[in-house]
Amino acid sequence: MPVADGGHQFALEGHHRSRFQLSYTNLTYFQLGPSIIDDHRLQNLPSPIKERSFDLALLDGHQLRTQASALPWDRDRLLVSQLILALQGVKEGGTMVVKLPLPHKLVAAKILYFFSTISRQLLRWKPQSMHSNRGTFYAVAKGIGKGLNGPLIPTILLEFKKLWLSLTFGGEEGKGRRMTLEDLDFLVAADDIFSHHLDWLMEFGTPLWRVQRKALEGMYRKKGLI
Repeated sequence: MPVADGGHQFALEGHHRSRFQLSYTNLTYFQLGPSIIDDHRLQNLPSPIKERSFDLALLDGHQLRTQASALPWDRDRLLVSQLILALQGVKEGGTMVVKLPLPHKLVAAKILYFFSTISRQLLRWKPQSMHSNRGTFYAVAKGIGKGLNGPLIPTILLEFKKLWLSLTFGGEEGKGRRMTLEDLDFLVAADDIFSHHLDWLMEFGTPLWRVQRKALEGMYRKKGLI
């Protein structure tokens, strides 16, 4: 995020900076629709992303409290924008690491199921330090495109682009809207998760919930609440 719009300064030590190419930009305002849109706010995608040249994508963006231009639905737009950028930028067999809500949230459950079908291996990680009591974790999808539904990535990517277009320019006034749970039915419907994949989701999520439970118990004990 540009510093002028509430983003953070680049804090990496100077002797490491030659290894990085840093771009200050709002990820939600790239040309992420199914076709080019005539809007002065939208930037063209960097060439390396168009060429799927990356081995690894880290999707750790979150809406900043300091963002001056924030809209009520920007949190949803940021998640979808990051998924589009990563699916376009990561080469076949690469890795995506994405921060998600815990799996009892239906949005997370749908995205996790999608990753499980397009990747060779889906792992999870919940840091046990400062983030242990928060309702988020990191999903690690390794071998993107190597899963059973790997060949469907271009089709799913197009659906994400249509969703980004609707979240950005939809709504009653054409200025954007919030995401609904049904918006991600192109990944998997809620009924399908509950009917056929609930055991898998419970097994996947249990270690994450255990970490959060332990952290919350420790916090409550420290405050004398239990």
